[in-house]
Amino acid sequence: MENNKYILNEKNYIPTYFSYMVRNKFTVAYNDYHFFSTKKLPLDNNPYSFKESPNKLKFSTLEYLHKGKKRIADFKQFMENTGTTALLIIKNDTIFYEGYFNGHKRNTPQKLFSITKSFISTLVGIAIDSGYIKSVDDFVSSYIPEIKLRNIRIKHLLQMDAGIKFKEGHFPWRDEAKVYLYPNARELALTVVEDTNDTFFHYNDYHLLILGLILERTTDKSVTDFFYEKIWSQLGMEFPGFMILDSEKHSFEKIESGLVMTAIDLAKFGSLYLNNGEWKGKQIISKDWIEESVSPNNVPTNVQHFRYYQNQPWGKMWFNQNKAYYKYLWWGHLNNNTNNDYFALGALGQVLYVSPDNNTIAIRLGRKWGVMDWWPTILYKLINSST
Repeated sequence: MENNKYILNEKNYIPTYFSYMVRNKFTVAYNDYHFFSTKKLPLDNNPYSFKESPNKLKFSTLEYLHKGKKRIADFKQFMENTGTTALLIIKNDTIFYEGYFNGHKRNTPQKLFSITKSFISTLVGIAIDSGYIKSVDDFVSSYIPEIKLRNIRIKHLLQMDAGIKFKEGHFPWRDEAKVYLYPNARELALTVVEDTNDTFFHYNDYHLLILGLILERTTDKSVTDFFYEKIWSQLGMEFPGFMILDSEKHSFEKIESGLVMTAIDLAKFGSLYLNNGEWKGKQIISKDWIEESVSPNNVPTNVQHFRYYQNQPWGKMWFNQNKAYYKYLWWGHLNNNTNNDYFALGALGQVLYVSPDNNTIAIRLGRKWGVMDWWPTILYKLINSST
């Protein structure tokens, strides 16, 4: 337990850890942003509204997989039973389905968990286009000279294949718990070390802490301020949102999972990507970055690259098909040889799904996973059954 000494550097870590874990029964909670310090993201005085289709979609049943077998369920009952809180399908910037469940409404904000990562990918692209960062091929140590990473480039952080030591688990000395609850994430980020010279896909949140440090240092702004300036304030958000912090004292954003917002405002971010980074005639994100960050080009898709997950059920289901890829903090899927869908994915089944061929985005938010078939597959089916 080499890194245990870092637990003791921040005296509030252990009390924070036990307070959170006892309150949430040693798991993460969909509404835990009430537990943390946050920065508020204000609504827009002139919010953007999607068009409403006069022919809304109506679903009576839903097909899903359970233990490898197809099942059919009543649609509304399925959404309630799976802990779903919001479901949206928006085609051609027009709402075809918008439903809320389990007491949620359009104005109910929800923690997005790792969907936050895809927003951070966007900020990295904007920082490169703005000249703050030179290239994804730059070494991390060029921007954080005191960090113990000498062979790692920004691209490795974006692809989650940097070879950084990271142990999953909810015990306080495990990296997963520390990233989530350590009150000084800047300090924690500087403790990371390389595990191997070999690069392979290992989904872990240290990648994001380091990206947060790079963004903060290169832009000379907090990540929240940069995010507000470049994305949030541009999209006409209808409701306020929040960015969770590691602590009030240190005020470093939870880069890996801290964004809180409504489903309808999240849809505007999806629409921005679907429209190649353009919003109301203004290029918010360069088209080149959109293409680079979500396409399957120049990214490993072989099973060996994903060997860390070969023995896990979702790894077998997803990566072993040799159609999956992970590119710049977005998940992707090759539908055939000529097109791909991509999506942002968060804990408890938060999904922003983008289908360029259908010119459609779909969103599912929830308070638990609640399903054996995973949500991107269900959203893919809903989109393609209605187009």
